Amino acid sequence: MKDFSVDLFVSQSDEFTEVSFSPWFTRRNSTTERCFPIEAQKQINNVPVEAQEHIKDVLVQQQTDTEKSLTMKKRLSSLGPSAIVAACIIGPGTVTTVSVAGASYGFQVMWVLLIACFVAYLFQRPVIKFTLQTRMSAMDGIRVYMGKKISIPIYFALLLGAIAFQAGNFIGAALALNFFLPAVSIVVWVSILAIASLLVAWIGVYRLIENINRIIIGTMVLAFVLTVFISGPSVTDIAATGFSFQVPEANYWLILALIATTLPPNTAFGLSAFIKRKYENNTSLSTAKKMQLSYFDLRTNLTIAAVIAVSILICAASTIYVTGGEISGAGDMAYQLTPLLGQYAGVLFALGLLAAGLSSGLFNITVQPHLFGQATGTTESVKAVPNRLMITIAAVLPIVVVFFFGEAPVEMIMTAQALNGLLLPIIVGAIWWLCTRRKQLGEMANSLRENIAYGAVMLLVCALAVRVYLDIFGII
Repeated sequence: MKDFSVDLFVSQSDEFTEVSFSPWFTRRNSTTERCFPIEAQKQINNVPVEAQEHIKDVLVQQQTDTEKSLTMKKRLSSLGPSAIVAACIIGPGTVTTVSVAGASYGFQVMWVLLIACFVAYLFQRPVIKFTLQTRMSAMDGIRVYMGKKISIPIYFALLLGAIAFQAGNFIGAALALNFFLPAVSIVVWVSILAIASLLVAWIGVYRLIENINRIIIGTMVLAFVLTVFISGPSVTDIAATGFSFQVPEANYWLILALIATTLPPNTAFGLSAFIKRKYENNTSLSTAKKMQLSYFDLRTNLTIAAVIAVSILICAASTIYVTGGEISGAGDMAYQLTPLLGQYAGVLFALGLLAAGLSSGLFNITVQPHLFGQATGTTESVKAVPNRLMITIAAVLPIVVVFFFGEAPVEMIMTAQALNGLLLPIIVGAIWWLCTRRKQLGEMANSLRENIAYGAVMLLVCALAVRVYLDIFGII
């Protein structure tokens, strides 16, 4: 009998395991129905008929045995691509929006943050199976199946948005450093942070980038969670108002704004690119196990992102809100917490803000060679001159902007917001379309349930786009 070597997966539980036969096996809705993609079925048909059922039985038997082969050590080592993305999501913009929401409405919007992180999970999840099944990133897929006339404009629109918001990222981190060393100017701190990020990107060692972001997200958890303990929130108040599922003052635009903070348009492409980079030379794991580990990575790190966001909200609600204070940005929080809770609270919050700004800035720089190479169909090597040019632009232009304007000009931010508002539905639609292609994904193509879930994400991002344009034109 011919020997095969492919992967086994169970679509219902997202658990994936390796088997010694090539067909893909799926079991849906806890039944014994077994489905195979076209290419795998062709391989099965080459096996004598009397052996086919035996192969299927062996696949089922091996499922339980091989699921246990992924140790906790392997799971922990898989934490990386999603850590980079989660660290990017919790940037100064998120810290500011959540802090202002907590200072203005207390615990009332906590439930929104949890929903926002779940939406971020639904947004990111499809690129994992597409990337590992096709060995292409999402940007590769757009270039290959939609053409460079789509992928290249998307890339440069993302780059413009990154440049516009990079100034805010580094200014946020600089404000945190200024809390510790106020004698050093914001421009100097921004320059130091941008150049440090540029050097990391130029080195281009993925493991280094991954480890730096693990440290950063760990720092944010430590800083913001400890600040919560210092602030001493009322557990009763959190339980009573945090999950009331009421919209404060019927401000539905605030709900969309909080959700928008977890959906930067470039994060799905970044996650896909980093997963491709992490596993492209890994031959010791089957595709199915890579998927299992990647889903674990995504769930774990977005849960951590939710913990961080909720911690920031609780801190603002239990201090600024109850005292009737007001803040205009995340930088204000560190200074206002010091007289209320003592020096350590201000130091911890500033440390968390520093980590948030640095992580977002680093992400927007290190992702450039991958996205540019994938969009144009050229090399993704950081040593390539065009890629280094893109890295340098993403790192240096924010310094120039801060030097001349002190912050990103309003017109630049509005342009980036308009592009992001237009891009997000396009990106969601493109990823959705890629994940329905049965010719490439076989039985891994979206199921009805997955299409319904991603359809809901599409409706939501369209609502976000409407909000962005209403805001730009001064209607809201």
